[in-house]
Amino acid sequence: MVKKVLFCTDLTDYCGHVFNYVLDTVKEFDARLWIYYGLGRLHLSEEETANEIKNVGTRVTEAYVDKMKRKGFDKYVINVSDGDIVSEITKLARNAKVDIIFMGPSTKEPVAVGEDVRVAPLGRIVSETVIWAPCPVMIFPPAMLPGLTRR
Repeated sequence: MVKKVLFCTDLTDYCGHVFNYVLDTVKEFDARLWIYYGLGRLHLSEEETANEIKNVGTRVTEAYVDKMKRKGFDKYVINVSDGDIVSEITKLARNAKVDIIFMGPSTKEPVAVGEDVRVAPLGRIVSETVIWAPCPVMIFPPAMLPGLTRR
């Protein structure tokens, strides 16, 4: 049974589509939801880092809270942090004892942005999260989402 869910977002439109599925799932199972946004390693002062976390937390709230309220869902926590994103995801999943992590693959073209082509379309964050996660990871391919598949 799914009682605790971690949704990882980068605030793209694609993650908005994934979130719709996640929200339906947590409502169906009456589960608690953690929404996570990782900033990566910020080489900023403590004050600048705190401001960036606050600003992104506001953006995450704007992106998802109204959708949850409209569906009558209020069992959520928003978590924004700096540091290695994969480490932060797996640490949060372990500490919160989540049952499953939901995330989408990279929506970028690896070669076009100069990333390592060996990680293919999943992207580094998703690939490493699958390896290190303390629970199952559900990855949403674009073909699962309306309007994003090529036919």
